[in-house]
Amino acid sequence: MKTPEHPIFLESITYIRSKLGITGLDQIEESILERIIHSSGDFSLQSCIRFSPRACMYAINALKSGAKILTDTYMAEAAISPMAKRTINSDIQCILGMAPRSIDSTLTTRSAIGMRNIWLDFVEKENFSNAPLVVIGSSPTALISLLDLVESGYAKPSLIIGMPVGFIGVAESKSRLLDSECPYIVLEGSKGGASVAAAATNALLRAAEN
Repeated sequence: MKTPEHPIFLESITYIRSKLGITGLDQIEESILERIIHSSGDFSLQSCIRFSPRACMYAINALKSGAKILTDTYMAEAAISPMAKRTINSDIQCILGMAPRSIDSTLTTRSAIGMRNIWLDFVEKENFSNAPLVVIGSSPTALISLLDLVESGYAKPSLIIGMPVGFIGVAESKSRLLDSECPYIVLEGSKGGASVAAAATNALLRAAEN
């Protein structure tokens, strides 16, 4: 049985729709845009969101088939977990659980190592006919690490939500994702964050439930 949305959330979405007008997006893409605006209070995100063709359909089919969701932060994991439990009970895992506690930060990041370790572990142990969804809301180095693996011949994710936030390496990592063969949902430029990446994921979980 589908769990209802909170009345205040529904009122907020009605307001957001009244301000957005015609977006040119399909129903699921528009629900993602609405949720990320709701989570951020930022209508300018409409101008920088990008979807690869059929990205949402690939993601929803993967979720329905039991695909895992990988996040780059525990914050994103915490923001997605309640929706996952209310909808289709997807398994969620943060890549930092596969990262060493201490590293030489002049050479790499824990997120980059965690992403590489978890992806190689999945390749070795899991059936990649239903690859995980990857949610990046913070770390451009995690995104780059994953793209390096895919470009070297490893399996692609079912979807990459590429919304790292900040200024150093962020726009470049997103541009690389936009040029890749991976299905993606991207916020171009410096905007992003765990909350908006989680909001996009939650919209997909709702769609998969329906």
